[in-house]
Formats: sequence, C-alpha cells, structure tokens
Amino acid sequence: MYYEAESYPSPGLPVKDPCLSFWLQNTRSSSLLGYRTTESLPPSADVVIIGSGLSGAATAYYLLVGPNAPKSVLMLEAREACDGATGRNGGHCRPYVFQGHHEYKEIFGKEEALKIAAFEMANLHLMAELIEEEQIDCDFWLGESFETCIDQEAANKKLRSYQEFKDDGGPLEGVVKLTTNVDEAKRLTRMRNAVLTASFPAASLFPYKLVSHLLQLCISKHGLNLQTHTPVTAVTSTSTSLSAHDPRLSTVEWIVTTPRGKVTANKVVFATNAYTATLLPEFLGNIVPGQGQCAAIVPTPSFSGTRMMEKTCCYHWGKDNFDYLIQRPKDGVIILGGGKASASHPGAILGCTNDSGRPDDGGKQAEITEYLKGAMGEYFVGWNDSDYSSGSGAHPDQKRESLRVGEGLLYDWTGIMGYTRDNIPFVGNVEGKAGAYVIAGHCGHGMARIASCAKGLATLMSGGSWLDTGLPGCFQPTKERMRNKKMETTT
Repeated sequence: MYYEAESYPSPGLPVKDPCLSFWLQNTRSSSLLGYRTTESLPPSADVVIIGSGLSGAATAYYLLVGPNAPKSVLMLEAREACDGATGRNGGHCRPYVFQGHHEYKEIFGKEEALKIAAFEMANLHLMAELIEEEQIDCDFWLGESFETCIDQEAANKKLRSYQEFKDDGGPLEGVVKLTTNVDEAKRLTRMRNAVLTASFPAASLFPYKLVSHLLQLCISKHGLNLQTHTPVTAVTSTSTSLSAHDPRLSTVEWIVTTPRGKVTANKVVFATNAYTATLLPEFLGNIVPGQGQCAAIVPTPSFSGTRMMEKTCCYHWGKDNFDYLIQRPKDGVIILGGGKASASHPGAILGCTNDSGRPDDGGKQAEITEYLKGAMGEYFVGWNDSDYSSGSGAHPDQKRESLRVGEGLLYDWTGIMGYTRDNIPFVGNVEGKAGAYVIAGHCGHGMARIASCAKGLATLMSGGSWLDTGLPGCFQPTKERMRNKKMETTT
C-alpha cells in the first residue's frame, strides 16, 4: 500500500539473497539461472531494458515482434531473471471490473475511470491471446473470480462502487454476477462469513513460466541479450549537437553504468517497479516499496479432487483489509496472499523491511506466516474437521482430529511491490528526458495490466502516438502526477 511521509529513503538495489517463492522453488532447472547471452557486456545497444520481470520481458517482446523493431535490445537484471515481484506474486490475472471505479472517478473523472476498467478487461484477453499464440506452457487457466465481502463495512463499499459503475454506463451485463443474498453468497463461495459476492472473468497462471518463455523466445528468435546479476547503479545522459547554428538539433545518448562496465543506448526502459527511484530520483515518493507475503498451501480432502474451488477469489473486510487466493488446477495447491492486518510492525509492510530501512524480500514476518497458515480454516467452511459435514460434500468418515502430515502450509515467501498515490502505474516517456521510458508502480496489481502496458509502451517507443497505445491517459508520468501531495478522495 502507498504511504505518505515527510521524506522517503532511496529503495537502493534489490537485496542479494532473497528468499525463494513457490514459483522459483519449482523452476530450479531453468536454463535462465545465472544466464548471460554474452560473456561481456556489449559497448552499446539501441535499447537497454532494466529489469526482467513481466514488465521488462513483455516490453522486449512487443518491441522485437512489432514494427520498426530496434536492431539490438539489451536487458540488465540485478539478480536472477524474473526474481522480483513477478516471480513472487499470487499467480492471479484478475481485472478490476467495478471495484476501483469510485476511487478512480474521484481522482480522474468518469470517462477515465471507465477506460481503466475497459483496459484491464482487454488485458485479460491479450494475455490469453499471447499465451495461445506463442504456445506458452504456464499453467494458464481462464475462468472466473469471486469478489467477496465478509462484513457489512466492506459490502457497503463494494456496493457503492458497483452501483456507481452501473449508473455511469459501465458494462456489467454478461460480465459481473452480483449476489447479495447472504445464504447464497455463503453457498457459492464456501465462506462462512460471506455477506455478498460478485463473480467476473479472471485467470491464474505460473508467472515465472510465462516470463521465462517470453525471454527465451526473444533470445532465440529475436536477438535479445539478457545479462543477469548485472545491477544498474546509474543512468546518465549526454547530448550531442547536430548543428552549430541550432542548439535544438541534438541527439541524446544514455550511459548505463553497472559493476561490469558501461553501456551506451539510444533508449532506456526502467522496468524497475519498487526500485525505480534508485535510478530516477524524481520518482522518490511517487513510487514507494511495500512488502507482500504469500503462501503455498496443500489442500485438505474437502478442497481436493472434485471438491476443488471452482473460482479464484479475493475477500474483503473492514475498510481496506483483504486476502486473495487461487487454487492451481494442475496440482491443487492453493496460493494465498495477504495477512497484512496481522502484522505487529505495520511499517515493515510499507517498505522499511530490514535494518537498513530498505526493501527486503530475503525473509518474512512470523505473524503473517501464522495468519496465512490458519486462514483457510478460519474463513472457509469444510476446511477443518469440525466442518466436514457442513455441506462440504466430504464423507463423514473423513473427519479427523488434525491435518495429516504434508497438508496445510507448504511454504511462504515475500516480495516487494511498487505503490503509487493514485493506485495506477507510470507508463510512458519520462517527462523532460528524451529516450527514457518507464513502466513501473504496479501497486500489486501488475498481472492485470502489464501485458497491455508493455504493448502500448512498445508502440510509443516505435514511433506511435499516445492515442495509438490504447493506454489510459492517466498512466502517463506527467508533472501533475509527479508531485509530493497526497491525492484527496472521500474513499
């Protein structure tokens, strides 16, 4: 979540020894581990992309397969490929349909708020098309998700946004199914405290497999040069005059500095999310880091086999509390994220996650681990033995005193997300810096936006207009957004 402060520390570079997520644990045979396309850095490249998560990988892909493709693209990664937020997320590709409409309308106006919702739904379709077209094996599942409220305060907030979205002409028919009957909401979601729920299109996937496939495709077919374990420590520019009589006629060249040497580039893409302000100080306070925690959970019999969950979900309570989960069709493992309300040191989830005050995804918070360990039993009917006969479909003789060895919490991990004041990313040319582009600040919601953001950014970099990108205008990193003043809303 975003936080206001009098001053913000530089996020620095990603820590050298991060923990492993479920996704990273299960891809230790990847040929991209420690990968460097060339032994040494090239002296120059048309485009340098900093960061190898989905933002960097998708931008490289759409640049290289699109019109006016650059002759050379170099990708620099501080750690392993896809070792940041993408490789640590909850495996959701879940658009906001109506959920954010009230907030976005207050900040940007009705039309722009509707564009954001349409953009996210289009991104879901783009992801499906990309995965099918390139035959990407990433456990992609396309179905529906529940947006569930488990107390009245959260329900009132969701209903307000739903009704406002409907009144403003937002597309709901055939897209969203709202259930306000409490008993029906409980039955559909299997949540004992459900007050209301809404279902809508969404997807789940194995994020590392998606990114690694895109990277390997770009390397093998389109000449991408990927250099892992090559942190960028500075990016500066020089200007060369093309005319002694007209100082306006000049070219800008970017110098990208790493511990392994310097590279010059015509264009630089900052796909650096939470760490953007390290290299672009103007983003200090405009993108702030925040730690998230997820768990992989082996289901009990009542949530296995034919009784697996049919939809993904996100459940809310209070003003801003929520958890989110998917159940993987391939192996039944549940990926559950959230638990922030249980943290005893709230500052830890806002970015100051180690003794240096810098983001740290090398460890985890014990309170959140305990919360995630017990969340399924706390919220879902039929998870614990005492609930097995309560409409779960489980056989009475399956009752037992405790979970079997191997069931329940398998492992949990942390990741660092980048948050913005207005809860939307920065995408586009960095104002006042020709040839510098940013795609960052995804607010823990990147999978629902990044593919379309990257495609739009590639269009812009290849000579297209902003209108050609299909991006909402509010995503641009304008001077108005780059300010140190809190967005005021009544939310």
